[in-house]
Amino acid sequence: MQESLSTRLIQTSQNKYPDCLWMQLEAIPVESGASDTSALDLYLTINFDEHWEPLLGGRVKLGLKGGELRLKLEGGEIPLASRDLKDSLELSLTEDRKKYKSSENQSSADTNLVEIGSGLQDNSNVSQIAFRSNNSQVNPAWIFEVKAGESILKGGVTSAKLLTVNAIEKFCRIEATFEVSKQDVYLIDAEGLWRHDISPNQHAVLERKLALFLLESKLKPFLSWAQLCYDCLPVEKGDETTVPQVQAHLQEEIDRVIAAPTKDFLEIAKIAGLDPAIDFAGGNLRGTNLNGVDLSGANLCRANLRGADLSDAELTDVNLSSANLSGADLSGADLGNINLSHADLHLASLALANLSGANLSGANLMEANLSSANLGSANVKQARFGKNAGISEQMKLDLKQRGAIFE
Repeated sequence: MQESLSTRLIQTSQNKYPDCLWMQLEAIPVESGASDTSALDLYLTINFDEHWEPLLGGRVKLGLKGGELRLKLEGGEIPLASRDLKDSLELSLTEDRKKYKSSENQSSADTNLVEIGSGLQDNSNVSQIAFRSNNSQVNPAWIFEVKAGESILKGGVTSAKLLTVNAIEKFCRIEATFEVSKQDVYLIDAEGLWRHDISPNQHAVLERKLALFLLESKLKPFLSWAQLCYDCLPVEKGDETTVPQVQAHLQEEIDRVIAAPTKDFLEIAKIAGLDPAIDFAGGNLRGTNLNGVDLSGANLCRANLRGADLSDAELTDVNLSSANLSGADLSGADLGNINLSHADLHLASLALANLSGANLSGANLMEANLSSANLGSANVKQARFGKNAGISEQMKLDLKQRGAIFE
């Protein structure tokens, strides 16, 4: 039965930028308890890395902080009990990655590139990713998120079992897409695009402008796509990117930012046509000067703000979950009701900061300066403290009783 069913499976895939993301789905027919139903075990092989992309006479290096793997089923259903990757699961990704083909578009209808069940390679350094899924039996999805403290997803996992699909019709088609959004695309480096003496604020805005340009023009509607067809013919999947390559206009915007007579972050962002409330989630804001800036309500989740000056900034209701704030200056900042869950605040200055009502669950506050900081009603469950200036023994006891961890 295994051999006959295998010959009825057709596999195709397309990876736009395999250096950045390489994905493949495979299905292995299994015996089913019902004589009129065929069951397929579905396996995922996926690899993340950095990618250099030519742009405007220079080049940029990008990586992913996350993304969403979506499945669409025709003629099949997924029993919830069959899922092998559960909510909040962490997967190890090997650093010693297999070298996949670097062609712009890849497809395979009859060739298996990996061995089913081979799992992770041995003797490899590993990094971690967080994993969440929904409960749909027809269109399941998994959200990939970079682990706190790491800038991008790097490495690969081979033949991880996703789930089992029951083919309930005469045919079964499984389509998978890996899609990314603003907070998932991270610009690591840029070469040959502007001079080196621009301010950190100009640099951060320009990098974000390029990252969002690449997202809209090249990474949508999907970054990778795969299809498995059981007793049916595959459906062609064209490149549905519709945003034109308006590189001349992009160059004009870059020139305006470089020529800007101001170093004010909000003014520079406006010149670049960026909205600080939504466009810097996942962005690289390392070393920026945001002193006194009003960012109330902004989404800065997963942003890299290492060493940034946020002193006296208005950050009420800002989403800084999983952000890197190591060494950042947040002294005197209004952080009321801010989301700092799983953020890295190692060596950050929070002196005189208002953290009343802030969500610090799972955050790293090791060696952070908390002199005269207001932590009243803050959620400190599983937050890590240690060697902190400004914490009295009474305050330490109170934080422990509220779920904080002292190392």
